[in-house]
Amino acid sequence: MAATVLPRALERALADVGDVTVDRVVVELDVADHDDETLAVLWADAIRAGVLTAAPAASSGPGSQDPPRRSTTASARSHPDSVAAVRAWLAPDATARRRLPAALLTLGDLRTAAAVRDRLPAAEWAQVSRRLATLLGLSPHPPPPDDVGGSAPALPGPARLLDPVQPGTASPLPRPPEPVQPDATSPTRPLTSPAPEAATGPEPERDVLALLAALAELMEVDDGGLPLDGLTRAAGLVLLYPWLGDHCRRAEDLHPGLDPLDVREAALGAVVDPDDPVAADDPLVRLLAGRPDPLEPARRTRVPLPALPEVAASAATVLASFAAQLPGFERSTESFVRHSWITRLGVLDNDRDPPLLTAAAHPLDVLLPLLPYPVGLLKLPWSPPLTVRFR
Repeated sequence: MAATVLPRALERALADVGDVTVDRVVVELDVADHDDETLAVLWADAIRAGVLTAAPAASSGPGSQDPPRRSTTASARSHPDSVAAVRAWLAPDATARRRLPAALLTLGDLRTAAAVRDRLPAAEWAQVSRRLATLLGLSPHPPPPDDVGGSAPALPGPARLLDPVQPGTASPLPRPPEPVQPDATSPTRPLTSPAPEAATGPEPERDVLALLAALAELMEVDDGGLPLDGLTRAAGLVLLYPWLGDHCRRAEDLHPGLDPLDVREAALGAVVDPDDPVAADDPLVRLLAGRPDPLEPARRTRVPLPALPEVAASAATVLASFAAQLPGFERSTESFVRHSWITRLGVLDNDRDPPLLTAAAHPLDVLLPLLPYPVGLLKLPWSPPLTVRFR
């Protein structure tokens, strides 16, 4: 494999890296359930990450696959009183519940979060964790509106907005900061690192802080804060747009007595995850389905499609058609395609004309230039034009 498929993958992964001398690069990969082409891409991406870690200035060209990292620590310095900002956000008369202030995103930096937590009573920090978990979609149960007592419950399993990470590969979301190493000047209550291997631990802040770090890397947030209504976990759905129109029409033909808009949302949700009824309410799904106000919270109970098995089969065809465009991935499973390209964090800005989707980059995105169609601007028959950028 190193003599055949890896050199081509390295040429793509290191295309923008200049001359640099690195004594040694060590990477670890989980080789289970990967074909040669997939493993070569993951291997090359890990090597690239190792080279850039050893020589950060090696990549500075316009073709860089890894965008410049924004420091959440630097962002924290622009909000010196994060504790006051957190308390203002918790105040009962706060009106911007659906926007996340920039100061809250600085908690994605573990040192900043530890300093804030040490200056807050335990009950107040627990309220912060609960409210953030609810607003970010990491907890199915909202906290009591005025409850500041008690301790935050453990989150139920891995965060829905965070993709699982294969051991030894690059994280599909921007990597969270390194854990705080306690020393003589460290906080007395060090936070738990949101590492993938701790994805089922009991700490309520684990997934919250990891997602805040991802959002801080993904978005440039102004003083108005980050609009949470535009948060999507299916940003990679835009990669499938050449097949989505026919997929929605097939679903409409199977359900002539139902609202076509509801059917299209359910059909697109089935592409994201046929077993997740909430996927149909994702803001990107709603925009691509033609919902006039895709960021308006859903206020109705959805009825499962009577022909859902047929719609799910059509969704599988869409995924297979996409995979067929990528040499070496033609036989990829539905779950692999969803994990590698479709399920990813993104933020939809519907206040722009046209709307803008900012999507998190994934390791296998190095293959996207092989697609025979562009993904920077797209439109379905019933949706507005949408511009897309990856970070």
